[in-house]
Amino acid sequence: MDAVSLLQLASTFLLNASFAWLLGAWCARRWMRADGASRRDFEPALRRLDRMAAGLGVVSGAVGLLAATAIMGDVGLREACPMFWQMLTGTDYGRAGCVTIAAMVALLVLRWTGRTGLSRRTGDVGVLLALGLFALTRASMGHAGEEGYWSVALAAEAIHYAAIGVWLGVVLLSAWFSLDDARCSAGEIGAQDTYLCRMSHAAMAAVMAIVVTGVYSAWRRVGTPDHLLHTGYGAILLAKMALVLAAIALGGYNKVIGLPAASRSHRGLVRVRAVLRLESVVLLATLLAASILVSLQPPAAQ
Repeated sequence: MDAVSLLQLASTFLLNASFAWLLGAWCARRWMRADGASRRDFEPALRRLDRMAAGLGVVSGAVGLLAATAIMGDVGLREACPMFWQMLTGTDYGRAGCVTIAAMVALLVLRWTGRTGLSRRTGDVGVLLALGLFALTRASMGHAGEEGYWSVALAAEAIHYAAIGVWLGVVLLSAWFSLDDARCSAGEIGAQDTYLCRMSHAAMAAVMAIVVTGVYSAWRRVGTPDHLLHTGYGAILLAKMALVLAAIALGGYNKVIGLPAASRSHRGLVRVRAVLRLESVVLLATLLAASILVSLQPPAAQ
């Protein structure tokens, strides 16, 4: 893999991670309020992190499109610059990429402006719509988009992409923000029960959607067991599946053992956070594998 391909891979990974953070933050806000947390306690810090994620998404999206231009033209990044505008306006991939960047810009603007009351609720709806537009358009830029916007393949890919975002996003937010030291130690025992319960339900629903859509997409793209075992695409897909199973095991531990312990003691809550942090690392590795798969030609299409 050359430097331009590595740049595209890194841009794809960071863009997907930014989307996951913003989606997880949208959920976490509601769950923290349901636990009785005041917006003043978390909103300023979370808004700053959201702006960073959206800004990273804008930059990653633009860099990824420039790298794609170089790959399409089989040239270096410098030589690709004069071709960049033509790629953006003259190809379906470029136009879809512009939509994803516009969605990230909208998310950046919405998280930059602090609103209250009705305007805040309207802004939250706008954030959710921008996230949905991003997920659908981003899915269309992959292999599923070759069958058109009104295909089952694209619908499955969009659901799969959004479900990955929900799972990774809520785990990231819970592990590294919502259950930080201050919140774990300041509240009463069981104060985070509502948050943890809703997080667990959301993660479980996301996992179910990922498994169903993932099996469907893998069957269409791999074609035969021989392709799964004897191609680079199949090897990375198997690695991704192993990582998903590891993350499911960690989530299952928390659901069966960790969450009941968290409702009984602060020590149990800290243990849940530690498992979530490990799960977040595994899910980021899964996201990296998924980003690699997007850049490879599926065996069934060869």
